[in-house]
Amino acid sequence: MADDKTGGANASVAVTGWNACYNSGEGVISLSCTVTTSDSSAAISGVGLMLNNSQGSTLASTYAELSNYCESVTPALNLPPGGLKVGDMILGVVSGEAQGQHYFFEQELVIGTC
Repeated sequence: MADDKTGGANASVAVTGWNACYNSGEGVISLSCTVTTSDSSAAISGVGLMLNNSQGSTLASTYAELSNYCESVTPALNLPPGGLKVGDMILGVVSGEAQGQHYFFEQELVIGTC
């Protein structure tokens, strides 16, 4: 399910390229996406990424404040599989700040192979 919230910073950024996969060479589950401003004046000053299992429990998260504001960032997480495997449903969540406004998007994903 794609997040369709509008207004605030959600109107200033777009999230694309969601990817959740199992990397057998490294033995990790990877989650990533790209956050891009839709308006060149809406610089991104913070970005966070969370990986939740299908029951809603957060398995991993990260957040970074950006001192040099960016127009595009690609947050990523790598974690041991634990109980996750290819074919499992997860929820990716990205949040942060752009132009002093908070943004939040979530996306249901199925873990594939990298």
